[in-house]
Amino acid sequence: MVVDENRIEFYKYLVTTYPVKERITHILIQIQDVLEAMDLMDCVKINTQVLGKAVFDYFEDVDKLKKYEGMSKINVEKIYAYEAYWLIRKRPIQIISDDIEEKHLHINEKVFTFILIAKMLSELGMSYEDENTKLERFIELLFYNFKYRLYTQKSLELMISAFFCGANFQKGEVSE
Repeated sequence: MVVDENRIEFYKYLVTTYPVKERITHILIQIQDVLEAMDLMDCVKINTQVLGKAVFDYFEDVDKLKKYEGMSKINVEKIYAYEAYWLIRKRPIQIISDDIEEKHLHINEKVFTFILIAKMLSELGMSYEDENTKLERFIELLFYNFKYRLYTQKSLELMISAFFCGANFQKGEVSE
């Protein structure tokens, strides 16, 4: 295997500049929590090497945004969008059981939909427990799009911004 010294140096830079290890640990805990709630821990394996690569790719994008677009901080919409994009794209959750139900075949999309929605709701001071048929429809639509449609970091950012805007509009908190 050929080792790219520049890539190794860049990864070292990312680890010293950003909370890479902490983010990997935090996401791993979130994934495990969702999988346990779905009672799927025995049917899947979380590939931590793939998870790590997704987090490095996320921080590489963050670093580019900060350097080339002159941002000192990035907004929460970008954080959630870029993170979800790389996690779903890399697919760190791998099915290891032949006995898994068909509805769980898109396990990465399902788990990261739940994690993304939980983060978005938390920003609004809400949770899943709040019974809301419109929210359920939105979750189904997002999951469907992750499974079957093309999306980018920027399209996810737009979706998250629109979600926040719509939620604030419902609360009557829309401002200029």
